[in-house]
Amino acid sequence: MQITPLYSGTRRPMKILVLASGRGTNFEKIHSRQTELKQDGGKNYGAVEHVFSNSPGAAVLAKAEALGISTSSINSESFFGDLGKHPSDEDGRVLYDSSVISHIEELFEPDLVVLAGYRRRLSRLFTERFPNRIVNLYPGDTTKDYLVRGKIACVQALENGEKDIRCTVYLENDPETRFGTVIAQSADISLEGFGMGDVAAMEEKIREQGEWKLFPFVVHDLIANERVAIDEENNIYVDGLRTGEAGFSLSS
Repeated sequence: MQITPLYSGTRRPMKILVLASGRGTNFEKIHSRQTELKQDGGKNYGAVEHVFSNSPGAAVLAKAEALGISTSSINSESFFGDLGKHPSDEDGRVLYDSSVISHIEELFEPDLVVLAGYRRRLSRLFTERFPNRIVNLYPGDTTKDYLVRGKIACVQALENGEKDIRCTVYLENDPETRFGTVIAQSADISLEGFGMGDVAAMEEKIREQGEWKLFPFVVHDLIANERVAIDEENNIYVDGLRTGEAGFSLSS
């Protein structure tokens, strides 16, 4: 069975396209790790080349520009309004993604597309254009059967009696599935002492102990270092070893 690296280096940093819609905190952590590796003289790391947003007023754009990174946006609200379609309309989603892809292709060819709080569901057109090159983050354990997209992960964990939670980085390789193939998960994050009224505090803890550690690690230390591969059946391999459904564990 053929096993293919998610990225194979060409003696240059891995070129990253970030798609984001909000504050850009995960983008900041990914860029900070990039800066650390570059200053340490590392050669195998990712370089954020461009940040795109579906929201022209997103704070992430100003943050990227302050770091000298090029940015752009196509207003999804206006786009769908002009089409007279609902933002969830599949035909409209394809048309919007087609515009985004054409726009990006005029700028550069990304090695990896990072969804850092991107609030648009991708169409199959996007995943087929960048097969096994789109990574996303979820602040929960995507292997849990009870998870429902659109409902807060930590709330679902508490409702189902969980004492801890993990963040997950996965491939966006099939828009028809709930979540894609898992690459890696964070260490366990305790939910002890939290209740349903503590959502903001739980989410902040999950960001600090999970998201902000896991996402930069997967992008730079795993993928850019050519440590992650995938086979024809969507099984993930790290350092040549096949992982289970939960992927590589950051606690290992």
